This record gives sequence, structure tokens and C-alpha cells, in this order.
Amino acid sequence: MNAMSNNGSGNGNGHSAEQGLRVHHLANLGGLIALAGLDLEPPDFLLGALLSVAQEAGDLTPAQRAHVATIGRKKLDERATGKRAWKSWQRAKDLHAITLSSAQLREIIEALGGRAPESPTKLVLALSEALTEVCDETA
Repeated sequence: MNAMSNNGSGNGNGHSAEQGLRVHHLANLGGLIALAGLDLEPPDFLLGALLSVAQEAGDLTPAQRAHVATIGRKKLDERATGKRAWKSWQRAKDLHAITLSSAQLREIIEALGGRAPESPTKLVLALSEALTEVCDETA
């Protein structure tokens, strides 16, 4: 049986709301790649193309960026996917990816007064629960 967080946001698959937002955002990015006609390209070419675009984007003037954005907005409007893509982008700006080792997660859980599980697959849930308990105590 999957655990539900104390705030009732369990979704039945063990993922947090933040993880769901991240997956949704990544799916929307995949949709943008498909909309650009790049979804059938091999992964090495696609990543190379994206890296090239990322490098070139840094060199664009504000007017050039506005022109590129206008092209993208027009395509999004044609497909009526703009609203979803913008909403996903706005939500994703509030997410912060961090990478922690199992040992680091255990230290944080114990520092919060929680008990770290032996199984590494249960550490993130235990951290979330420990944070919820601390927040509930201080509220």
C-alpha cells in the first residue's frame, strides 16, 4: 500500500506533488520537441542540437530573442498548446533539483528527528515525512 502525505496529497503512486509537476513539465518539453519536428531524431543528434541552440541563445540580442519567441508563440498558438506549456514552465521555475547521496539523506532525516529507513528507495519518502512533522510542530 502506498503512503499518503499528511497533507492528503497522496496520488496513489508514491510520488510527491513536486515530482508530478516535474514529470508533467518534462512531458511538455517533449511535446515542444515533437512540435518542432525533432522527436524522431537520434538522441545524440537531438542533444547536440539542443546544446548548440543553448549556446547560440546566450549570444542573441533582446530583439533577436523576441523574434525567436514570436516564431515559437505562433506555432504554439496554432496547436493551442501554448497555455499548457506556459503553465508548466511557470510551475517548473518553482522546482529545484538537488542530488543527495543516501548517506546525506539519512543524516538530514536524523537531524530532523526522524528515523532513516535501511532501504534507499524509502529515503525520499522518509525525508518528506520528517519535514512534514517538523513543519507541523512549528505551526
